[in-house]
Amino acid sequence: MILYGLLGFTHNGGRTLTVMDPEGARAALLAGDDLAVQAGPGRLAYYREKRRGALRELIAAHEIVVLDKPAWDAKKAELGPGAFD
Repeated sequence: MILYGLLGFTHNGGRTLTVMDPEGARAALLAGDDLAVQAGPGRLAYYREKRRGALRELIAAHEIVVLDKPAWDAKKAELGPGAFD
C-alpha cells in the first residue's frame, strides 16, 4: 500500500500531516503518544504533531510519499472517492 501525505500547519503553528492512500483512508498507523490522530470512514487520516520530529518519524517509518499541494490535488482527483473510503 502506498501512502500519500500533505504537510501543513495548525493556526497556532503546530505541524500536521494529512494522509491518503489507494486503499482508502482506513489505513491505520500506530501513532503513539507523540501524535494526535483524527481518522474514520469518509475522511482522510489527519495527524497533529505533539512532539517535534514525530511526523518526520511517522513519514520515515511508513514510507509516506509527501506531495506538494498541486501534486496532492492531482493524486486526490486520480484516486477519486476511493481515497475517502
